[in-house]
Amino acid sequence: MIENHLKAEFTRRMQNESLMRIEACLDHMTEDNIWYAPNKNVNSVGNIVLHLCGNIRQYIISTFTSQEDNRKRSLEFSQHKSHNKEELKQKISETILESAEIVSGLNLLSFKKEFEVQGFKELGVNIIVHVIEHTSYHTGQITTICKWLEDVDTKYYAGLDLDKTS
Repeated sequence: MIENHLKAEFTRRMQNESLMRIEACLDHMTEDNIWYAPNKNVNSVGNIVLHLCGNIRQYIISTFTSQEDNRKRSLEFSQHKSHNKEELKQKISETILESAEIVSGLNLLSFKKEFEVQGFKELGVNIIVHVIEHTSYHTGQITTICKWLEDVDTKYYAGLDLDKTS
């Protein structure tokens, strides 16, 4: 069934791609560079991680479990050095793992049901797609910042031949 494929894809994209990449970048980065932002219009990696935790918690955890949504989105961007590297890794890991567990337990009705989240009315399936896309987008930002500040090859595809055509 399509919902089983979507559940598996959520776990793959969130845990095996985004989480792995975010953790790898945090491991490469110094504590100071995690919180570095070149100007007020660019978010630090630390703030992006906090933002992802807030977004995933609001869209997946609160929405699909009917938990109270107490997100304070502006705080995700205003905090500076509020968490160290290990705390950020733990926070994003726990959030993504919890969201994957929730998505894996959803039934077909949850995918078709309309929910209100962050002022928007969205079908469950749209919420899941949004979170995958949103997390992937910010994971790319984290990767770019990490490579720029730390001058590292993240080796996401180490050992794979990406020139294969079939």
